[in-house]
Amino acid sequence: MTGTEERIAAALSGLLGGDPVDRNVPFPALGLTSLLGTRLRVRLEREFDRPVPAAALTEHYTVTALARHLDGTDRTEPRPPARIGAPAAVDRRVAVIGMAARFPGAPDIDAFWRNLRAGVCSVGEPLSDVDSFDAAFFGVSPREAERTDPAHRLLLETCYHALEDGGCPDPDDGTRIGVFAGSGMNLYGPQPPYFLRADATGDPLDAVAELIGGQGDFLATRVAYHLGLTGPAVTVQSACSTSLVAVHLAVQALLTGDADLALAGAAAVRRTPAPDGPPDPEYILSPSGVVRAFDAADDGTVGGDGVAAVLLKPLERALADGDTVHAVILGSAVTNDGRAKAGFTAPSVRGHAAAVRHALERAGAEPHTIGYLEAHGTGTAVGDPIEFRALTEALTAGPGPTGRTGLGSVKPSVGHLDTCAGMAGLIKTVLMLRHGELVPTVNTTVPDPRLAWSDSPFFPLTGQAPWPAGPGPRRAGVSSLGFGGTNAHVVLEQPPAPAVAGASGREVLVPLAAPDQASLRRRAEQLRDWLRGHDDVPVGDVARRLHTGPPRSAARLAVSGRTSREVADALDAALAAPQRDEPQHGEDPVAFGPVAFGPVAFGPVAFGPVAFGPVAFAFRGQGAGAVDFAALRDEPVFRSVVEPFGEVLDRPQAAQVVFQVALARLWESAGVRPGSVVGHSLGELAALCTAGALPLAEAVRFALVREELTRSTGTGRMLAISAPVDVALDAAAATGADLAAHNAPTSHTLSGPEALMDRAESWLDRHRVPHRRLPMTTAYHSHLMEPVLDRLAEHARDLDWHPLRMPWACAADGECLPAGTVPEADCLVRQVRYPVLFDPALRTLRAAGTRDFVEIAPTPVLRDFGRRVLPDSAWYLWGPSGLAALYRRGAPLDWAALNGPGPRAPLPGHPFARRRFPW
Repeated sequence: MTGTEERIAAALSGLLGGDPVDRNVPFPALGLTSLLGTRLRVRLEREFDRPVPAAALTEHYTVTALARHLDGTDRTEPRPPARIGAPAAVDRRVAVIGMAARFPGAPDIDAFWRNLRAGVCSVGEPLSDVDSFDAAFFGVSPREAERTDPAHRLLLETCYHALEDGGCPDPDDGTRIGVFAGSGMNLYGPQPPYFLRADATGDPLDAVAELIGGQGDFLATRVAYHLGLTGPAVTVQSACSTSLVAVHLAVQALLTGDADLALAGAAAVRRTPAPDGPPDPEYILSPSGVVRAFDAADDGTVGGDGVAAVLLKPLERALADGDTVHAVILGSAVTNDGRAKAGFTAPSVRGHAAAVRHALERAGAEPHTIGYLEAHGTGTAVGDPIEFRALTEALTAGPGPTGRTGLGSVKPSVGHLDTCAGMAGLIKTVLMLRHGELVPTVNTTVPDPRLAWSDSPFFPLTGQAPWPAGPGPRRAGVSSLGFGGTNAHVVLEQPPAPAVAGASGREVLVPLAAPDQASLRRRAEQLRDWLRGHDDVPVGDVARRLHTGPPRSAARLAVSGRTSREVADALDAALAAPQRDEPQHGEDPVAFGPVAFGPVAFGPVAFGPVAFGPVAFAFRGQGAGAVDFAALRDEPVFRSVVEPFGEVLDRPQAAQVVFQVALARLWESAGVRPGSVVGHSLGELAALCTAGALPLAEAVRFALVREELTRSTGTGRMLAISAPVDVALDAAAATGADLAAHNAPTSHTLSGPEALMDRAESWLDRHRVPHRRLPMTTAYHSHLMEPVLDRLAEHARDLDWHPLRMPWACAADGECLPAGTVPEADCLVRQVRYPVLFDPALRTLRAAGTRDFVEIAPTPVLRDFGRRVLPDSAWYLWGPSGLAALYRRGAPLDWAALNGPGPRAPLPGHPFARRRFPW
């Protein structure tokens, strides 16, 4: 035994009662506790007249190892590890696109950030309503909710809010979202843990249900099941580092292609009672009940409850999809201490430093670029010095001045949240990066003099300050350490500058969805109140955040406005409107009201038993007047269809066809795709184009010929009459006029030359039949068309005909041609000469199950006919009102196309209707 070994052994033996000491047995195995370790350090510092760091006894944990360290002959100093997982040529950066949390004193992320900035200490505050849960929202029965661990229930709600924040609360079937999550120890006061409870019936099936409701094995899979997620669902358990290890595993799942997006989270809901009796100086808990990380007055840590989740996505895809990026994960790493430490629960300089170095290497980040480091920072006399040394060792390598990196910990703010501790630190750091602000470490007033601040890259954060500007982007690290030795570290970077969507001044449609009417009302009230306090938020950002509603959304609402204030006012109007599940007799349930939410503010997607079905596009004829291209010139889809035909837009019939096809394409781009089409007179050309039977260029060519030939037939007149069909036929027979259109049971049109139409008007006057002249000088659908029919037929046969992609209700004969049929060219000739049978055509579509009709026009014309033919039909026009009505009916609108790319507003999460399920 060397002289140094003998001196150390003697000091140790004196503390242990004088028994001989084996120089190769670890100190904890000899009986050295934390308190005795402190006393040993004091004795050794006197014996050797030099400082002995607290970390020395844990890193060099035998007499021999400590002697070599003090003599400077230690050969076990950690060496930089071999580079692992070096960054590849592909982009390995991962975006944080969604966050949600409930921490002590902070029910949501916004409150958490306010508390952090203000230096609020919420240690010891319980989470509110932890025994409450919105079971109905997730389709969970009350019995199942009672059997489910509160931590599991809260994590489910929090994961849903994180998905909401990331813009995908109801993911598409093809999107694989993974879940990596862990829960804390089951410490529920006087009751045994959930998974140990026995059902009073003794039924083994009940016992299994109790087990499934509480075991951590089912934490991640429960989230995946109830949220419909199909990526990996893995429960993670590594004690205090659980949530940051979950982040690391989620990142790896994204980089290996196992998932398209990934949730990482944790729930620590223990409700542990305060210990009785005087505090134990050998334990890690603070006697004062205050956490002081890296402070001279530190005396231990304080536990707490918390639940949090983040949603991750490869940065490249997030930017391409227009997601809101809160921060970027550049790299992460996980290590374990192994046996090279004082004991199983002891921390390790070597293992922690290795995790930090690995994460920096994977991130491709030099240590001097890290402007802030969120430490594990428990406020314990042993843990903080060891961590400080590990972090110093990891970040000292490379260029850069000392005192360049802020060092902090979230635990003095909210307590040690067990498995959720790393997630609290991660979210805190993400918020600091996003806002460009350093927040204080609560209760750190006098930096711990035992820590070598002057020889480290760190400075303590004792106040709020802007993040210092530097030559590169803001970067930070987050560490989390677990009992048993699993260390995790994540390297973060500030988000890329968001794309700013300029204020267009356009009216924006804002959707809301919920499982039922009560939930929808709560959501509308919540959004209205939030907008009142954030009226500077662009309304487009609000709409983009709400594009996707919750699963099982049986109730919908949409309002519109040009500003957030206007949307808030519209929500107020909707909330004040009478609540009715059914439209009143004679009331149009959906279509052309002055407000976007229609006359019924809150109701189910379908009125009564009628569900939303296939939509028919209805194209009007030329008798309704000229079309206004200017009103839609700012719509890119519409403009792209119109621009190639600019030279013919002064020709009325060709312009009508181009306008209607362009407007139909605009509807389709918004997600409203027709299941069938019907046209009125000239509108049949646009209907055939939309159904795929004719290219638009061909239809325009025919429309030009049709216009030229029909105008050559001489002057005529058309009359609209309000009378049954037998009266219309009597008028035609008595005057020689032709029946030109059978639009509805009491809506018809007569057509013919001027002289015959004079006689028809006299006849109608004598018989007191209401009528009016149409603004047309050509007698379409009359015998005047017969001289040009052969030439029309030649041009019709010369067109490039294709099979129909959808059914077409032909108004020339009132029959419906199925998809796959190639229409006969003669159909375009018959519909010029013979009556428009719009009434029979609509009835054929209704017989096939069509109830919803989109009128492809700027103003309603066909709707009036349609509602007389089919009283239960619903009709829609392009614009916020029509789109909102379709959305309420259940139409799957393409919100990304409607509102375009851009940021998403940070709205509050869905307001759950929680009820108590006592522990």
